[in-house]
Amino acid sequence: MSEYDECTDSLVDHTVLTELQAELGGDQGIILAFVRNYVALLPWRVSRLHRALENLDMEDAMDAVLSLKTSSAMVGAICMNRLATDMEIRLRLLPSGQHLSELKPQVTEMEHFVFGTIYELETPLS
Repeated sequence: MSEYDECTDSLVDHTVLTELQAELGGDQGIILAFVRNYVALLPWRVSRLHRALENLDMEDAMDAVLSLKTSSAMVGAICMNRLATDMEIRLRLLPSGQHLSELKPQVTEMEHFVFGTIYELETPLS
């Protein structure tokens, strides 16, 4: 059993988008555009994190994980947010950028949830 098995129960909390829509005066068009943008960028964001680790680029890795964490929280992608938060903590605990390759398994695990997250976000849009 993986430490991320809990992500398979609920990848997205749709109430986050409902609350955001209410805050924006009920404009569903803005929410739909926001979700489409997140969905389009999610694979790239995870790939960017993977590349940063391969290149041993601590600054880019931190920027990539913070972008992933923040955007995931805003759309209610709770699993991706949780994984990105965990990755951020692990990055901060590394003694140097030379150890970034140690985090590759976490990014690989994160990649397993990209398309499920996209599916759950797109399902109510259909």
